[in-house]
Amino acid sequence: MTPPSLSDRLRADGAAVAAVLGHAALAAVRREGPAAPPWAGRRWLVRVLTLLTGAFALEVAAASASTVYDGNGVAYFFCLLPAVVALVLAPRRPLDAWLVVTGVVVLLEVAGTPMQWIWLLWIPALLLAAAVAQGRTLLGIVVVTGAGYGICLGVQPDAVQGGWHLGAAIVLAMAVVLGAALGGRQRARAALRGEQERASDALARQGALAERARIAREMHDVVAHHMSLIAVRCETAPYRLAELPPAVRGEFAEVASAARQSLAEMQGLLGVLRSDDGAERAPQPGLADVEQLLRSARAAGAELQWELIVPVVPEAVGLSAYRIVQQAVANAGQHAPGAWVRVRVESVDGVLRIEVVNGPGTTTAAAPGSGTGLTGMRERAAVHGGELTAGPTPDGGFQLTAELPIGVLA
Repeated sequence: MTPPSLSDRLRADGAAVAAVLGHAALAAVRREGPAAPPWAGRRWLVRVLTLLTGAFALEVAAASASTVYDGNGVAYFFCLLPAVVALVLAPRRPLDAWLVVTGVVVLLEVAGTPMQWIWLLWIPALLLAAAVAQGRTLLGIVVVTGAGYGICLGVQPDAVQGGWHLGAAIVLAMAVVLGAALGGRQRARAALRGEQERASDALARQGALAERARIAREMHDVVAHHMSLIAVRCETAPYRLAELPPAVRGEFAEVASAARQSLAEMQGLLGVLRSDDGAERAPQPGLADVEQLLRSARAAGAELQWELIVPVVPEAVGLSAYRIVQQAVANAGQHAPGAWVRVRVESVDGVLRIEVVNGPGTTTAAAPGSGTGLTGMRERAAVHGGELTAGPTPDGGFQLTAELPIGVLA
């Protein structure tokens, strides 16, 4: 088999290049670009760009029409009005505007109009179109514009004032490069913001899941204690209580068996949820430990005042109350550094009421939060059928109120 000749290879390579350029040009003509330019959400920027492109288009149209000395300058000016209108709309529809301007410029030059500066209309159209175009569409803009500029010079060499041919090509190329650079930078910034938002959402979800797992572990520890007591009391009842009927002994045995089975299942769940951290296995705090918590926070530098009227509550409620106070004080220190904090815990009509209020921060070193603290506290309150409200105060501080039904003690 004879190898292809050099001319055959050149023809094949040329056909491949032509196909690529043709596809690129078709992509540009079809306006395959983003649904909206990156600046569409900024109305003030759209207005400024509209004023600039409109003023530039009118100036170029007037200057080009003034170069005509056969008395038809006004008529030629009206011929340029479609391009002027297109440039006014370019900030909103840059690819469509570029197509209209390209078509008007090429048609007028092919028609033989004696205007010399109408190629300047391409500059804002190319700048804005390149800012929104990517990939094949951007390449197509370059190909179509270059072909149109070549047609203009081929049909009418005086379309560009003598000696300005190379300079005009450089100016048009610079408009494309600058527009592509600005558009790429804007897209990169938007992608970075989107990635940061996704990362922040992922961290918030991770924190919420960790807080829920912690609540589950702590509730398990409290409930497991009571389940163990039930099992022990049921198993020892026949020895502590004399002359129990066989049916009663059987009931006690079944209750003890059910309690042991539930306890085993809960411990299996705990094995999945609990981390290997030894601190997680320490005894859980309760409502009686709140005062020590506040004393420790005051010793660390917080300006704390408290009023505690501590009732007797179930262990689960006491644990949730302790965690709510702990998180609320931590939030005040994080979001309002240097502010005073007041804590009040009391029992009102069978409901444990927790109120934590802080003033406005006295420094500017407030740290942003993930939003999982309030979520965790609300979930703790909801576990007991209670509710938690939180919001800013008129003086710029923050108030948190939780109400937990005390229920019936075991």
